[in-house]
Amino acid sequence: MKSIYIRDLQPGAQITSIFLVQSKEVRQKKSGEPYLSLQLSDKSGDVDAKMWDNVEQVVETFEKNDFVRVSGLPSVYNNRLQFTIHKMVRASDDQVDFGDFFPASSRDRDEMLAELRSIIAGMANPHLRGLLEAIFADESIATRYKTAPAAKSIHHAWLGGLIEHVLSLCTLCKIVCPHYPHVDGDLVLTGAILHDIGKIEELSYDRGFGYTADIAS
Repeated sequence: MKSIYIRDLQPGAQITSIFLVQSKEVRQKKSGEPYLSLQLSDKSGDVDAKMWDNVEQVVETFEKNDFVRVSGLPSVYNNRLQFTIHKMVRASDDQVDFGDFFPASSRDRDEMLAELRSIIAGMANPHLRGLLEAIFADESIATRYKTAPAAKSIHHAWLGGLIEHVLSLCTLCKIVCPHYPHVDGDLVLTGAILHDIGKIEELSYDRGFGYTADIAS
């Protein structure tokens, strides 16, 4: 786990930590020399960062959406926190815990998937139960379903948000449906479980939350 998050940065306190590069620009000083303007982030927020010196040594070693280990000094500029980078090196994925960089459900994702499977197993309608069991027997679908956010923003915009959102709806369905005897409870539950399943294809969440190129096109 990261020891220092962006929320912990204090002006004047030298730090070393790993962050995700949200944006990268090479700009010019008045002298004509290059400097780097970056937006760094983790699950606690983001910060404007600048690297003024030794840019040529690092500029080609990383790109946007890479993880970087940086050493530097936070300060306040124009009433905003800014981070001045003194040293930087690209960090590989196996050096980081993705949970440090992206918001995630407080619930265990495997436990939520087990709860969902239990709801499906409890359905009386064999056709709807069989349909859902067949869908979630596909491990690729199950893994993405328990990992994806429910949205890019607005609600449940965190890892595991989709399945957490669906389980909440299933609870509401079980409360409401008995008040309407003419309503097929299993059909309502199936709709709740499948209503946002397209999010596993629509949303990207390996380097922050966004929309996939396939859906956007």
